[in-house]
Amino acid sequence: MGMSYPVAQVMAQVPGAVGQPQQREERPDYRSPVVRESEQYDAKGVRLGSFKFFGTLEADEVFNDNVNANSDALGKQAGFIQLINPTLELKSDWNNHMLRAYAKGGFGLYSVNPSLNNYQDVSVGADGRLDIQRNWNVYGGASWNRRHDEFGTPNTPTGIGLPVTVYNQTSANVGYFQTFNRLNVRVDGRYDNYNFFNNGLGPAQGVIPNSDRNRNELREALRFGYEFSPGYEVWVRGSLNQRRYYQLDSSGLDRSSNGFDVVGGMIIDLGGITAVEVFAGYLQQTYVSGQFSTISTPTFGLTGYWNPIHDLWVKPFIRRTVDDSAFTGSAAYLSTTGGLDVNYHVRPNVRLDAHADYAIADYSALSAGGSNQYDQYVTLRAGVMYLPTANFFVGPVYQFITRNSNQFNGDYNQNVVMLRLGARL
Repeated sequence: MGMSYPVAQVMAQVPGAVGQPQQREERPDYRSPVVRESEQYDAKGVRLGSFKFFGTLEADEVFNDNVNANSDALGKQAGFIQLINPTLELKSDWNNHMLRAYAKGGFGLYSVNPSLNNYQDVSVGADGRLDIQRNWNVYGGASWNRRHDEFGTPNTPTGIGLPVTVYNQTSANVGYFQTFNRLNVRVDGRYDNYNFFNNGLGPAQGVIPNSDRNRNELREALRFGYEFSPGYEVWVRGSLNQRRYYQLDSSGLDRSSNGFDVVGGMIIDLGGITAVEVFAGYLQQTYVSGQFSTISTPTFGLTGYWNPIHDLWVKPFIRRTVDDSAFTGSAAYLSTTGGLDVNYHVRPNVRLDAHADYAIADYSALSAGGSNQYDQYVTLRAGVMYLPTANFFVGPVYQFITRNSNQFNGDYNQNVVMLRLGARL
């Protein structure tokens, strides 16, 4: 793919985390005319009974000066990539309950080593919510996804002529939420199954064979929140996880593990447009094989929205997780990421977007000795989105990524220029 988003493009949403706050009916709408008029350029969809159908087809042209994210010593290869991203979505338009079904595609066509680099990502799924009473609901969803590991991100080896890693992920989740006056409770459960395609890589490249990465992951969480004042909530959450691998890895080690975290946090909603959530606590991941060290560390996070002026949104984030490793010398790495997303409406149909993040992937070495890999990423991205009508959009994007690593030839720089062009219903 031409544009990458290290460290982890898809992070599990923390139960209770804020989304973009909805304008409260009892509060005045302080948004500027530019922001209000920008809604005229939102996708309208096509009504199908009590549902709305949305469709998008995006075709992007990308130039990447370091397609395989290699160091200068290994040699860079520049190339063009054509990205084709179709999306179909069907959403309910009901006063109560919610149901959504979707199908998404992401196809990358490379001018450099297409037989190794080309990919076809697919995601199909559905999710919904059943409102039992006003403050009581159950929710859930399921999806099937074909994905790939982006070159230069954690768990990808470096080198010339390496193939892209492709895998299938099947996911399902179910949850319960209820409010009792100022107290609320949430129970979540999630299941993920990972199946990797063989790409011929193994210990010679410093990774375990892809079949050794196949596994099931389960997660259970219980959260209690208390709104002590309108717009102010404190909460505590405890969660468990179980990661079960199908087989021993190429070194004869069992990478299965059990983990838990205990965190407490606070949500602050300042007026219905600005909101922030912060939390901190402790996590631990213990491995079946005694060759892998237990990971025990503080955990923390932040997510929110802040609009210092009417047309400007600043969205900070911080997150820390323990993710399984594909390398032979470690079972997992501690992923810590922090950054900002910024959106500014110059006009109702012209938006400037910027992104910056700093990320660390700290690998836990084997207790008997290992590489103790430590990678640092900096990502900077800026773009313009122009909508001549609500149904069409176009805009340039520039992205720069750099990685500093304590591994030999692990550093790289990457410049990416992209022109987005799309149509939508």
